[in-house]
Amino acid sequence: MISIVVPMYNEARMVRELHRRIVMAMAKTTHAYEIIFVNDGSTDETEKETEGLCPVKVISLQRNYGETPALDVGIQEAKGDILVLLDADLQHDPADIPRLLSELSEDVDVIIGWRQVRHDHWTRVVFSYFANSVSRAVLGVDVHDFGSGLKIYRSKFIKDFRLWGDAQVFLPAVAKEKGARIKEIPIQHYVRQAGMSKIRIANMIKGGFDLLSIAFFVKYFQKPLRFFGGWGVAFVGFSLLVFVSSVVLRFMHVANLSETPLPVIGTMFMILGILLFMMGLLAEVLLRVYYVMIHRSPYMVRHIRENK
Repeated sequence: MISIVVPMYNEARMVRELHRRIVMAMAKTTHAYEIIFVNDGSTDETEKETEGLCPVKVISLQRNYGETPALDVGIQEAKGDILVLLDADLQHDPADIPRLLSELSEDVDVIIGWRQVRHDHWTRVVFSYFANSVSRAVLGVDVHDFGSGLKIYRSKFIKDFRLWGDAQVFLPAVAKEKGARIKEIPIQHYVRQAGMSKIRIANMIKGGFDLLSIAFFVKYFQKPLRFFGGWGVAFVGFSLLVFVSSVVLRFMHVANLSETPLPVIGTMFMILGILLFMMGLLAEVLLRVYYVMIHRSPYMVRHIRENK
């Protein structure tokens, strides 16, 4: 089954047209599907506009929590083994969904819609280009359009990853860390016909903190000792260098140990280095306890074949 998850906030003028286009697009496929609209505490007539629409499951949140929690709710509620994440603003045409679904294969697990021609204000386009470049460099994922509002995932790669902040933007990196093969497909991007964008550049800047947290998850979640221990070794090494420098200065009669802050600095970095190494060891222990408690392993099996 295919689950189409759409978070929406104050999109009353878009709801019916969006639903109509999704149904028309999926009618061109042979897949069973479900449509999940997550009403993120809208203050207009969004929820009322969903009445009478079929098929659709409407999940209304108590208040406006933001796009990421809304998506998380929709993903957890979805029953399909393939998830289509779609924005509600119709800047992405649902008619592209069948074409993108056809690209899923044994060698492709994630499809990213690539907006090669953008119809947004130039400031958003420039900032998006910069943000995508930084994300590629930090995450090591060759994706040109992390912010695309049309993405398709095999659910097993993201279903158990709970979203926070603006983490949904970096889900391709999470999927890749689990072994997913990613493909980008050019899609059309349209001018928003009604309403206004809910994503502000200020919020996109704050997303840099989420980028750092996802980078840690992707690169070091399975091996935290390498991260904390690496910095610990660096701090201890710097501490030893400071101590040696202070001794050399003493024997060269340049300064006494009590006349420089070097011993204090060296001691501070030595303590920080040891603490970081201990944090890494503790994180390794907690990680192993975590996998034992949930009865899972940190790896995924693609398929098993037995020849008799």
